[in-house]
Order: sequence, then structure tokens, then C-alpha cells
Amino acid sequence: MPHLSLTGWLPTLGTDGGTRQHITAPNTFAHQRLSSPASRVRRPVNLSRFHSLIRYCPKLFLSQANRSAWCLGSAGSRSAKSEAEGVPKAETWRLFDVRLSVEDDPGKDNHDSSPALCQAVALKLKCKGLPLPLAAVSVVRKSFDARAKYRDFAYVVDVDAKSARAAGASPKFKPGQTERIQREEPDYSPIFSQKLPGAIATQDPVVVVGSGPAGLFAALELAQAGLSVVILERGQPVESRGRDIGALIVRRLLNTESNLCYGEGGAGTWSDGKLTTKVGRNSDPVRRVLHTLHAFGAPQSILVAGKPHLGTDRLIRILQAFRKHLTALGVKIHFGTCAMGLHVQHDRVAGVTLKGGEVVPASRVVLAVGHSSRAMYSALLAKGVALSPKPFALGFRVEHPQALIDNIQYGQEYAAEVRRGKGRVPVADYSLTAQALPDYAEVSPQTAMQASHTQSAASGSALPEAEQSSLHPQAQAEPTDGQHEQRHQSGATATTSGRIEAASPAPQQNRKSASSVGRGKGGPHLQAKDQWADERGPSRGQGVDKEGARGVYSFCMCPGGQIVPTTTNPEELCINGMSFSRRNSQWANAALVVAVQPSDWAHLDAQHGPLAGVALQVEAERLAARMGGGSLTAPVQRVPDFLAGHLSTGALPSSSYRLGVQSAALHDIYSPAVTQALRSALLQFDKRLPGFISDAGLLHGVETRTSSPVRIDRGHHDLQSPSLGGLYPCGEGAGFAGGIVSAAVDGMKVAQAILNE
Repeated sequence: MPHLSLTGWLPTLGTDGGTRQHITAPNTFAHQRLSSPASRVRRPVNLSRFHSLIRYCPKLFLSQANRSAWCLGSAGSRSAKSEAEGVPKAETWRLFDVRLSVEDDPGKDNHDSSPALCQAVALKLKCKGLPLPLAAVSVVRKSFDARAKYRDFAYVVDVDAKSARAAGASPKFKPGQTERIQREEPDYSPIFSQKLPGAIATQDPVVVVGSGPAGLFAALELAQAGLSVVILERGQPVESRGRDIGALIVRRLLNTESNLCYGEGGAGTWSDGKLTTKVGRNSDPVRRVLHTLHAFGAPQSILVAGKPHLGTDRLIRILQAFRKHLTALGVKIHFGTCAMGLHVQHDRVAGVTLKGGEVVPASRVVLAVGHSSRAMYSALLAKGVALSPKPFALGFRVEHPQALIDNIQYGQEYAAEVRRGKGRVPVADYSLTAQALPDYAEVSPQTAMQASHTQSAASGSALPEAEQSSLHPQAQAEPTDGQHEQRHQSGATATTSGRIEAASPAPQQNRKSASSVGRGKGGPHLQAKDQWADERGPSRGQGVDKEGARGVYSFCMCPGGQIVPTTTNPEELCINGMSFSRRNSQWANAALVVAVQPSDWAHLDAQHGPLAGVALQVEAERLAARMGGGSLTAPVQRVPDFLAGHLSTGALPSSSYRLGVQSAALHDIYSPAVTQALRSALLQFDKRLPGFISDAGLLHGVETRTSSPVRIDRGHHDLQSPSLGGLYPCGEGAGFAGGIVSAAVDGMKVAQAILNE
């Protein structure tokens, strides 16, 4: 099996074929020697980034003979390889829950070892000798604990055992606190598999439909294995797409083929760029995704941060580098090319039919469309491709002043350290879940409103006087420039088994007053987001414990962000949240959504079949467009007015939505069951975050595209459609992922299934 040494002659990036470089030392900052007929120079090179390039951009380093044999291996393969080659393993101690105060920590943007961190580690290890050197401590994870009991930075670190012993360390080992591990430096050198059969290379290409995370990572895996790959993307590359989005925001010109949903990178490009996931933060596929993004320009902090995120500004640059690498691998990318259906021969997919009627031949099709590809769902249904309705969620997007959320979460002292994303403390966020039981639906808006006023009055002093005055409804601020990760609905449904139960009215004798909301058995079921959790939904075990309840939750919380239109049809209106890497706008927004169930779309089943959930989305979006008055103006309502069922009057709170807002009766958009579930959840949320219900909170309509309402069925092992051979449904639009990371992992999974044929 061939092996690529990190020491040796390798082609130099961005130079002519005659220039070569030599890595002369395996240190963190080694030297490279450039040899050319004209000159020789020496300069430092960051091997962390270089290793990532070797592993994830192999064409830059491998000969033509080896490119077709390239295949990314597992962590287990790397370990076996190291042992076979006799690479020594350094003994390492892993310490959990090492804490630094805000005053001692270098700040949220620093993810390296620091003198203060070394001192905290030495104290935890009971060192009695020399101080620990910086090089002996490496950061595995860093996050900010916003709980009032702590409000400090929490670390997981690895410590070199030899250096710790030299410093007189005498730890007591206990799982989850201090553990012995056999730590190896990450090995990102290529793992080779047997060369793929030559017949595959001569067939029609694998056609990937969609250039979101699933499509891009599937194409990357396939191309690096030597297969011919074609990507079809209905939207535009990020450069042109950015101009189209600018025309939408500034001049209300909606390009139905290039917008915040369609285009290079998918809907997640113009989002917060969250990289949290529940598919296993430390699993090999997830680490591969993160290291790939790092190789293409993402900051190294995404490998360490407890809640990694990129922001739209960084995602654009990363996608440009990704595209450049795919092109270098021979992948053909066709933008502005809309796939309308599949070309089928002998019960097997043989190509993709385009909007103009042309057919792109394909040996296999990776269908990595997004959750807004409604025309494709209809085309698949017409072809007899197996589809299934899937649970999803819909609701609104709520926006508050970021200063209010900072003060609620951190208190005045630490909120002052945020400084609109420039301070030492991260911009505050939140994650809330609740269960709306059937009897909650019987709470009257008037009673709920009375309870909300009592709670808001009790929390009204959370802000300094100056900030309270700035949040008055009369205060109008100009929006600043600032879609979202989706959520696996199985975690937010009404039963722990994932079954969606229809909510039924409670008997009269079991109805509760507003004062008893959330005080029944088990409490309000509100939980703060776990720092290792995903934006997909509540963690396991947070499902409801009573039949008939509905899951209500926040997700895609965008601190320091803005609300944007994700409309793809001028007769419809849906919105989402986004933010840039600094998260420095004056607003905080999040989706507040309810898990919908079969009873919610039962009236649409006869006409739309498995696409009834899509029809339910369209109903809400068209009603929202009419309520806003057209021209993509968003209908809005103050949170207290929504609870009371009153139209908001007078001056509205300022909004980050730049296409304008219009007061409307949002409580009339959804069914009474969905509306009452949102109301009861808001009461519970305000118990957790006092001040959440206030005149400064503004609901925007509507948030409907939380995830795909339909699943394109596929086999458990071969990942092909059971009704059409050669078709590989993939990613979020197919119903198998939610968010950037999980979609990318699913893309790699599908690619591996193709390679295993």
C-alpha cells in the first residue's frame, strides 16, 4: 500500500511545475525550502493547515496514478497505520472542567493555551514543582458557561504527562474529570484503498444535483476517488448570488432562481453558519468535515470552540476555495442549471432532465436538493419515486434587542463585556424547549396575558435605566447589515418514541389556570442548551412524557444577527435568521416553532398525498404575504399582543428586517392548536428568561422551512431509492440531515455507498 511521507519533495502550491518544496521539520512551525533555477528562500509554514491540505486536498500532492486510489480512511485505520509503523504514543492526561474567570481568560476569540490556563491546570493537577510550560497544555474544547453560578470559561485540555510529572503533578484519575489517554497528533496524511475498477471511470459521470453541504462533500469524496462528477446547481456562484441578494434587500427584486435559498452553498450560506451537530462532535466523519472547512479557510477555532460558527462572510470565502479545489479535481460545475426531473431507462436512473428539456447522462444521481425544492418533489412523485411525509415544525421568528438578551443571560456586569461582539465575552444566545400539553391549549389569551404582565413586571429592572429607555417601543433604530440550521424533528415531537400525536382538547375538569402552567408533574420541561449540543432540537430524553403534547422550541438562534426573507416565490413569504462572524448587530433573533403532526395537514391529504406537509407550508406563506401587504413586507406582532390576541397598535419596536414590517394578527395564521401551543410555550420561556415577554419582543411571520416536510425514501444499507435504482437521496432536502455538518456527513456517507458498489 503506498504511503505519502510528510517529509519529502512535494509540489508547491501556486507555482510552476518546476518549483518544489521540502518540509524539513515536523514541528508546528517548520520551514519550507523552495528550490528553483532562480532562487532559494526559507520561510515558516503552518503545518496544521498544511496537514489539512494534504488530507483533504490530495490532488495538490498526489501523482496522477495515485489520485484514483485516494480514499479518506477512518480514525481506526490511522491508529492501525501508526502502530504498524512504530510511531510512539505520548502519554497524555485529559482534564475536564478547567475554569477561568472572565478577568483571567484571554477572551472568547483566543483558543490557545495561556499562562492563566496553565496555572489553572497546575492547580487542578496539584503540581508542586516547576510551572507547566505552554507547550504542555493543548485546548481540546472551550466554551463560555453563562449560568449565574459560574459565568466563566470552561475548558477541556490535554496535558503532556511527562511535563506534568516534571512539575510535580499528582492527579487522582476519575472518568469525566481526569483521564489517561493515549494521544496521537492528528494524522491527516492520505489513506489509500485499492484502485477502483477502470470500468467506473469510463461510465457516464455521477451527477450531483445541488451544491449545498451534502452535494459538495459528496462530490469531493467521489472526485478524490477518481470518479467523473458533474454538479448541477440551479442558483448562482456566491459572487453573483450575493449581488442578487443585494438587489432583493435594497430594491425588492426577487430572483426566483438565485436568492437566500438557491445558489452555491445552499440555504446555509446566508445563515449564522453554525457547526454544532448531534451526529457526534468527536466522530471521525464530523472531524473530517471540520478539518476540510479549516483547510478551505475556516478559522482553527472551529476545531476547538464549544459552539463553533462561521458567519456568512466566512462561508463565502470558504465556498470559493471549495469550488476551486473541486474544479482542480476535474469536477464540472454548472450554475444556473435547473434540474426538473429524472431520465429513467429500464427502471434505473439514466440522467437528469433540465428545465429546457435537455438530458444530462448519469451513471448515478446524488439528489442533494434543499428543503425548498418543491418542484422536484412533485416531479419525483409523478415518476413514482417513493416519498413519505415527515414531521417538521413551523411558527414565527422572534426578535429582541441584543442588549436585553445579554442582560438576561449574563447580568449587567458581564453583559458590559460583550461590546457588540468585540468584547471578551461571547454575544449571548439561548436555546429553549417546552412541551405544550393538551390542557394548556385551553388557557384563554386574557388569562395568559395577565400572567405575562405579572412576570414582565417582576423582571422589568433587569436593564440599566439608560438601556431600558432605549428599548421603549418609541425608539426607532435603523437596521444594520448583519438561513439557518435545521432541526431533526424526532427530538422535538410529542412522544419519546418520535411518534407525532394529535393534540386534543382537555376535558373541562382538567383545565388549568395560567398560574399553574408549567407547574405540573415534571415542571415546565425547560432546559438550557447543552454546550455540546446541536441546533437540531432538544437532546434525547427531552421528549414529552404525556400523550398529546406538542414540542415547542427555539432554534437557529442568531445573536447579533438579522432577519432575512427566504422567499422563492413572490406570492409567498417566509423568513429566516442570519449573522456575520462578529455577530455585531443590535438585535437577537430566533425561530419559535411548533412540531406539526398529521392532524394539522389532514385537510390536504386527499389532494396532495405525501406532499400535504408542503401544501401546509404554502398555505401559511401565502397568508403571511397577504397579511404583510405584499412586496415582501413582513407581518409582525408584539409578543404580549400575540398572547392576548390583539393587533399591535402604535409605534412598533425596531426590526432588523430591512424590507419593512406591518402590524398583523399573527395569532390568526395557524390553527388554534398551534397558536395556543406557542402561547403556552412563551409563558414557560419567560419563566426561564424573565423579560422574554415584553413590548421589546417582536414576532415576525412566518418561519415554515425549518426542515423538509417530506422524505425521499432510501435503503438503509445501499442508500438508494427502493423504487429507482441509481438514485441516491441525500442531505436535508431528502429528509436525512439538518444543518451544515450533518448534511455534509450525509453527503460523504452517500459517496461511500457509491464507492462500495
